[in-house]
Amino acid sequence: MGKYYLSEKPVFVDLVDYFSRIDLYGEDSLDLLDRLSTNKLENLTEPYTGMSSVLTTNKGRIIDLLGVHRLPEKVLVTTAKESKRKVIEWIEFYTIMEDVEVKDTSAETCHFRLVGEKWDELFPGISELFVRDSMRCEIEGESVIVIREEMSDVRCIDVIGSMTARSKIGDFFAGKFNKVDLKDFNQLRLKLGIPAFGFELTEDFNPLEAGLISHISFNKGCYIGQEVVARLNTYEKVQRKLVKLAWQGDLDQKEITYDGKSVGVITSAESGIGLGFVRNTYADLKKELDCGDRKIMVTEILVE
Repeated sequence: MGKYYLSEKPVFVDLVDYFSRIDLYGEDSLDLLDRLSTNKLENLTEPYTGMSSVLTTNKGRIIDLLGVHRLPEKVLVTTAKESKRKVIEWIEFYTIMEDVEVKDTSAETCHFRLVGEKWDELFPGISELFVRDSMRCEIEGESVIVIREEMSDVRCIDVIGSMTARSKIGDFFAGKFNKVDLKDFNQLRLKLGIPAFGFELTEDFNPLEAGLISHISFNKGCYIGQEVVARLNTYEKVQRKLVKLAWQGDLDQKEITYDGKSVGVITSAESGIGLGFVRNTYADLKKELDCGDRKIMVTEILVE
């Protein structure tokens, strides 16, 4: 996919089966999410503002990285498709007296991502928004929410509309941009070093070692898992780092070793590139490690 997103003609991908979409109604929705996740969601004081926030367990482990978008009538939350049930159950478990209603709208909505530059002609004013802020637009007469996104240093636009408009919107984009499939999208994810649910974003890892510190506020009120995350940060107790890796040939296992000693694990792999967690001592740029009978090299450190 790299040859596409770096070309002058941007690309788009249909993510309806990659992400899930959840609507939260009620005046306590943002406050509850703020008490369950890592970022300072109380700062979303105006409609069409948004940010990412990590939903964490009481042990400070990752449930998922949420996209949280304040809209005039609701809060839109995006999650991985596979984490949706856990996220909804987590929110409902901690909803006691709060005015919060959760509605899974995944089957009722479509979700596209445009990857590339120069979107203002299609969505006037979109470049003036902060990342994860949004606006309402129309495409072929269909009302959509347009969210400014990014994947590492690559600009993206997420477009969310009614499922009944999926074909119409998809055809509109196909007339203007190259379409790529989820395999190509995953390849781009690996090239850009983007962690994903079920691979790097799991309860095996904490947000700091997964490179999610930009989605954590260390001066907000309490949230589930805060003490653990704060202690890891304050006392520099993070033992491993998320890194990009490269190798030749095929891998037959996931364990990363050095001089026969286990020092990490590969979490995503495809076509000679991947992501993994490596212990700090061995997480050096261009460090050569082993995975089975293959040599693998650290090509980028993804933790600030």
